This record gives sequence, structure tokens and C-alpha cells, in this order.
Amino acid sequence: MTSVSQPSALTAARQHAQALAGSGDLAGARAVLERAAEMGRAGLGEDDPDVLATAHQLAGVHQQADDPAAARRVLEEAYAAGQWRLGDADPLMLAISFDLGVVAAELGNRHEARRAFSRVAEHGPAVLGAEHWTVAQARAFLGEESPTAQPAGADGMPAAPRDTAGGDALSEPTVIVPTVGSRPAPSAPTDTGLPPAGQHRPVAYPDAPPAARPAFGPAPTPAPTPARPGPGPAPSSAPPLTPPPPGPVPTGAAVPATGGSTYGRRGPALFAAIAAVLAAVIAVVALVVVLARGNDRPRQPDQPSLEGAPPTDVRLRDSGTSIEVSWTDPASGMTSFVVSVGHPGEVLKPMGHPGPGETSFDLKGLNPELDYCVAVVAVYSTTKFASSPPTCTSRSGGGAQPSATQ
Repeated sequence: MTSVSQPSALTAARQHAQALAGSGDLAGARAVLERAAEMGRAGLGEDDPDVLATAHQLAGVHQQADDPAAARRVLEEAYAAGQWRLGDADPLMLAISFDLGVVAAELGNRHEARRAFSRVAEHGPAVLGAEHWTVAQARAFLGEESPTAQPAGADGMPAAPRDTAGGDALSEPTVIVPTVGSRPAPSAPTDTGLPPAGQHRPVAYPDAPPAARPAFGPAPTPAPTPARPGPGPAPSSAPPLTPPPPGPVPTGAAVPATGGSTYGRRGPALFAAIAAVLAAVIAVVALVVVLARGNDRPRQPDQPSLEGAPPTDVRLRDSGTSIEVSWTDPASGMTSFVVSVGHPGEVLKPMGHPGPGETSFDLKGLNPELDYCVAVVAVYSTTKFASSPPTCTSRSGGGAQPSATQ
């Protein structure tokens, strides 16, 4: 979307965070993922699949760090951001919904847990297969019966198959859900017909243990000492479920095992991009503050203000899933810009940071059935901005029309 390759940068950040978490440095992994998610939201938008996958992995790190409240906050924000663009039936959104149900139940909010698990039970069979382990556990929480016969424990909880060959967002769970009561008998892994590897796959940390507490149900009791096996038929219970062996690293360019890593070589350029994007975000926030305060107070020298000529002749070339935005530079190449986008009636959010002299920007990955409004902000300094009026698409009316509201 911009001249900086943010998707590759986010992939490298997730790989680096995976290595940190695998070595036990959860605080370092959390810091890397938080920075990457902030950069991705500013450069790609909060609903970009790469940004949502980074947030999903961040929630998993919070869970490993025994902080389900922080994990729930991250998952709720990711679900709200991705619902517009991806919908509840997307594999990544199903993974987010499942983990959201787990942490909500762990925190005692069974109502929110039922809502999240209901989405998995409703859309999971068609996307992942009726026998997928997440679908089975969601239905078990809701008290539903699986349409196909599966081995079950004494409490009726279906066994959770582990598909280690699939590459979708749910092939390797970020959070393992312990069952309540007697433990279920294992079942053979099944082929779920999932998409090929590399589509929003969450990262599993091989060296980190799963959550010790049950995700839902009454408080756990100390596990009894296992009895030695003796003669006679095998017991009906089975050992607890364990996560599958770690799969290959998610999508993105391979990272060499020796020598300078891709992440290390891209470090200076990546952090320069982060600084530029954060400056754009600060500029837009400052502009919102100016618009909210109005002119009823005397301005301090260091407070932002609307000064300078705004970009003019803002035009949208609508191609359905993408929009080409063009404008006239009011400062003849002496100022940079921020392109903000949102749906009609919503607050516009920064989606790009064109440099001085640039007078066009491509918005990609849009929903062809929804309208979008675009405003171009000229950034003269850290305290001086000028914004064009929002220009909105009118896809039902056949063209882009200037908006009458700011």
C-alpha cells in the first residue's frame, strides 16, 4: 500500500517474537508484537489480515504470561476491526473468536464466551469441518452434540483432534482448552480440507507450556497421582490433550539460519518507517484535537492549529476493491500528507503517509460493496495542518461525490 513493505516487516516481527517467546522472554515478545501491531494499524489499517494475525499472536503471548484480561482486550479489538472486512466465517476470525471464548470463560464471563463459541459452532463446520477440534470444543461448551459420532469422556466432552498437516489459522491452537471432569479419549486426526499453509496461521511456541488453568467451568482440583498400569482391560480415560508439534514458520520470506538475518538487515529501514508512520498518526490526532476544541480559546504556541492551504481537487478513481486518490499539492512539494479513510459517518483513520511532492495514493483491499470517505491532510509542521473536506464514494449512485460534512 505504501513504499515500505509492511507485510514483510510484520512477518519478520512475528518470527522474532516467536523466537523470544520460545526462549522464555515473554516480555520481549510482547514488546515486539505491540510495536509491530501499532505500525501495521497506522500503515495498513486495523482490519488488514497481517495486522490481525499479529494481534492474535500478541493475545497468545498475554495468555502465556498469565494475563487473560490483556489477552481478552487484544482479541476484542481484533475481532471488532476484522468483522467488517473478513466476516465471522474467515479462518483467522474463527481463531480469534475461539480464543476470545476461552479467555472470556476463564475470566468468568460465560455470556461473552457463549457468544464467541456460538460463532465458531455456526461457521466452523463449513470452513474447518464438523470434526475440527475447535468446533467440537465450542459445541461442548454450548452443550450441543456433534453431528458425527466421536469418542467422548464421561462428561460428554468430545475429543479434540489435532490436524498437524493443515495450515489454516486454527491448525495449531494458541490456547489449549482443558476439559472439565474426566478426560476424553483420544481420536485419530482427521483431514479438515483446510486451505494450504500460509493463510493467517497463528504461531505456536514449542517451548512454552499451555495455560495451566481450565478455560471454563469450576475451579480445578489437584490432579491425582496416576496409578501404575496393571493387568486387565485398558482404562477408559486418556492422558490430557497436548498441542501438536510445532509446524513450519508462517508465511513470508524464509529467514536464513546463519549469518545476518533478514530482520536484522531491515532494522534501520523498518524503524525509520515506524517513525514516519507514528509522526503521521500524531499529526492526525492533533488535527482532531483542533477540530474538537474549535476557536473559542486562545491558542498556545505549542498547540496544533489549522493553518496553511489545504489540498484541493481531491479525486477518487473507484475500482471496487481499490481506490486511487489524487489531489493538488498546495505547497509545491514542500509538505508531506496524510491520507485518512473511513466509512460514511465514521471517524476517518490514517491509512497512508505520502511524502513531499506526491499527489496520489492507492487504497487497496477494500470491500467493493461499501462506500468510503477520504480526506487528505497537508502537514506543514508538528503544530500546523490543513485538511481537505472528505470526499466519499457513491457506489450505488455511480461515482465519487464530495462530502458535505467534516
